[in-house]
Amino acid sequence: MELFRFTLAYLFVKKSSEENFPSFSIERYRIMVEEALDIIYETDIQGNFKFVNGVASEILGYSRSELLNMHYLQLIPDENKQAVQQFYRNQVDSKESNTYLEFPIITKEGKKEWVGQRTRMFFNNGELTGTMSITRIKTERYNYIKALKQSEEKYRGILERLQFGLLEVDLDERIQYVNDAMCQMTGFSKEEMLGNVASDLLASKETKAVLDKHHQLREKNQGSAYDARINRKNGEPFYAIISGAPLYNLQGKRTGSVGVHVDVTQRRKDELELRRIQAELDKYTYALEELNRITSDFSLGPKEQLNQSFQFISEYFGLPFGFIAEFKEDNSTTFIEVLSSEILNQLNKTFPLEQTISGSAFLQEKLIAINDTSGTAYEKLPSVQMLGLKACIAMPVYMDGVKFGSIFLGSSDQTKDFTQYDLELFRLFTRYISYVLTAQKNQDILKNQTESLVQTNEQLQERQRFLSAINRFVTKILDEEDLFSLAWEIVENVISEFDFIDCVIYVVDEEKQCLVQLAAKGPKDKGNRKIKNPIEIPFGKGIVGAVAQNGKAEIIKDTTLDSRYFQDVGGFRSEITVPIFFENKVIGIIDSEHTDPNFFTQTHLETLTIIANLTASKLKNAQLRLQKEKSERELKDREALLRTVIQNALDAVVTVNKEGLVTGWNPQAESIFGWKAKEVMGRLMTENIIPINYREAHTNGMKNYLKTGHGPVLNQRFEITAMHKSGREFPIEIAIIPLKVSREETFTAFIRDITLQKSAREDLEKNLQKERDLSELKSRFVSMTSHEFRTPLTTIKQNVDLIEFTIEKKSPEIRPEFDKYFERITSEIGRVSSLMNDMLLLGKIEAGKVNVTIRSVNLLTLAKDIISKLSVGREDQRTIQLEIKGLEREIYADLSLMDHILTNLLTNSLKYSEGKPNPVLTLNFENLSELKISVRDFGIGIPEKDQKSLFSSFYRATNVKNIQGSGLGLSIVKEFVTMHQGTIELESEVNKGSEFIIKIPTLKP
Repeated sequence: MELFRFTLAYLFVKKSSEENFPSFSIERYRIMVEEALDIIYETDIQGNFKFVNGVASEILGYSRSELLNMHYLQLIPDENKQAVQQFYRNQVDSKESNTYLEFPIITKEGKKEWVGQRTRMFFNNGELTGTMSITRIKTERYNYIKALKQSEEKYRGILERLQFGLLEVDLDERIQYVNDAMCQMTGFSKEEMLGNVASDLLASKETKAVLDKHHQLREKNQGSAYDARINRKNGEPFYAIISGAPLYNLQGKRTGSVGVHVDVTQRRKDELELRRIQAELDKYTYALEELNRITSDFSLGPKEQLNQSFQFISEYFGLPFGFIAEFKEDNSTTFIEVLSSEILNQLNKTFPLEQTISGSAFLQEKLIAINDTSGTAYEKLPSVQMLGLKACIAMPVYMDGVKFGSIFLGSSDQTKDFTQYDLELFRLFTRYISYVLTAQKNQDILKNQTESLVQTNEQLQERQRFLSAINRFVTKILDEEDLFSLAWEIVENVISEFDFIDCVIYVVDEEKQCLVQLAAKGPKDKGNRKIKNPIEIPFGKGIVGAVAQNGKAEIIKDTTLDSRYFQDVGGFRSEITVPIFFENKVIGIIDSEHTDPNFFTQTHLETLTIIANLTASKLKNAQLRLQKEKSERELKDREALLRTVIQNALDAVVTVNKEGLVTGWNPQAESIFGWKAKEVMGRLMTENIIPINYREAHTNGMKNYLKTGHGPVLNQRFEITAMHKSGREFPIEIAIIPLKVSREETFTAFIRDITLQKSAREDLEKNLQKERDLSELKSRFVSMTSHEFRTPLTTIKQNVDLIEFTIEKKSPEIRPEFDKYFERITSEIGRVSSLMNDMLLLGKIEAGKVNVTIRSVNLLTLAKDIISKLSVGREDQRTIQLEIKGLEREIYADLSLMDHILTNLLTNSLKYSEGKPNPVLTLNFENLSELKISVRDFGIGIPEKDQKSLFSSFYRATNVKNIQGSGLGLSIVKEFVTMHQGTIELESEVNKGSEFIIKIPTLKP
């Protein structure tokens, strides 16, 4: 106490001298210590309490006298004692006078409190003389920090599972955090990204300017969302929508920014593809309009129209030289129209048609478009080499429906990339050339051709109208995400844009293997986006099912002529059906019907195909979102089901935490142990259901598992004694499963009262022992009987042989009269011997005395030997047909047992199919994990009522009549198959034959 007073005086006097504090008396120091809100205590050099203030008793629950008889380590949990003790030993060793440490303590009531302690040690000539500590309760702060850490871990876990890329940067744009999704987007690992400046690593110069603009918003504490192009690790760009926001610390100061990145590359590609198609379509439309202008200018003669249109087509394709030529029967060529005649003059001789591209188009009667002649079969043609031709297009020209010549355009300067619109335009222009040439021959035909061109122009305008409608259609559905809304948006826009009267969207149901109506506009529209009597169509059924199965779009001109058509709603005469593909797999169908026959055209088919292609990915994404929502609902249902199952389980289900406190107690636990849930929840399980002599082992086992992660009794079912509420002990069967929930260890036990089962099991063991004794007695009897029968049988056989020998020697002339008797006696002796052998073998099997020696066996060789043995000497010349499936290989089996199995089955197959086709033995090696053996005959078969008992000892089918047999063969075969861990099955029909199928798993020696 003197040391304590001296210490206080020293501290306050020193403080007073330094800061001009007034002097206080020792009594005032004492009052301050006693009235302090913190624990203040003094210990000796061994750590025993020498002084404690009143607050220490209030907080710790011990009286002063109790505390003054205690060591400070007695207040610290076992798991923390070593660390705290080592900390203060280090303070003594380093002679450090003041230290601060936070650690848990245990009050007298067993409550754990976290404290922050400042300790001063006093040294005299380097020797410790005592310590004084001021301790403050920090439990609330500790729990807050722990909850904050758990919240942060939960937040980080959510971020890691986000499907969107997440990036956190500091004020210098250096990456502080990145999730897995962002790494997958960019191709960088976390290690490669962390610490780097985000814009330097991922952004181009143009993107940096966009980022700088939005970083200025972060400085103003504003969030924003914007599009940006980001570079992957391999240099490949992708497009993302970035949603950014500033980050703050606990003091409200901005520390950086966070950005959520959504990959929209596919959407950007779709937009670019749509623009490309629109650009090609605009170019194509312009060309058609220009050609139409030229061909419609009747102030120009046919020759001038031909020249101007040919010049325009040459400029359109960027192919500077070309010609329209007539090929005559004498292999001569007449040029009707020529562009860049200087180049064509280089062709100083006439080549055979097959050696020119224009001639090949003429001979093959097809359009030839070559983007680049290099590497093609045309590269080595003399005409191509002479002109240095790189790109060209050619097509035959007809007059009056008869081949006339060719039109050709080419370039020696550059390659080309012909589009479908280019080819369509060239075909159209070639038809126009044919029209012009024919018009020069006959003015009447010119009029018809002009009308045809006007009609073609109208069709192209109609096509343009449809394509424009597609553009509007895509714009309307671009932002739809919900599956049902998307489907209804499609059918409603198809009806409004293309003047249809009916449109139905079907989606594929993979589980049911059918098509389900999702949206229907027209007669089936019930209003409010609902379908009247929605139907399901199996794959392959009807027109819709056929298209879903084969993936080919169809136009049905007249439904009354198509046998596949079935009426869902009456009155329709024509139908168009187009599959919706995603990753080369049909995911849905667009179907439309019309009351008029021959209503739907190729343009309609192309239009719906474009719609199907444009909506496929959105429809698939919508399906996936719907499936995800369904899966989440099912997960919740399964959780509810699991709770219901536990509540209604026949076993007791008890859950405890790592401290051994009960956290789960189902109704069956109440029934088995007598404790209500409210009586045991939150209490130690050992106090309620574990007998006293097992409690220490249980507690030690749990501690060992928490420390090492190993528990010998976990994850397996075992028997132990439990205790009822009444104190009665009874046997239980228990399985304990350790689980980690939210990083907290829990243990769930499934418990069953086996009092009755155990009693029954003991009775069963007694009965089984009696059965074993009886079986052993029977085996000895069978063995003895078989041996006893063999001696008289051998004597009979020897005497028959002796009689036969005597007759042969003394009276050979009468020998034939006795042959049939000798044969009958020998046959009967053989039958009895065979029966005795089977009985003896069955006895050895039942006694467990048949040894199985597994080794490599060539089953094919064995089968051939048995077939040869059974076939030799047969009067009916019958044999057994052998078939092999798969690649023949050696197997591991017991050679003797396999010989017996095959011999018995093959002998039976011949015996019970007299006068029928040869039986078939099939060895199937196709499955590497098992061998399949099949023995099939075409004989009398086995009645269904006999099949169940056929493998029982001494049982024979009711239709075998006078065919000899003991009824033991198949029972022995089944036992031998079982010894190989295999199975034997029977398929049979009376008067049609039987098939025995053996499956033996691949064994190892």
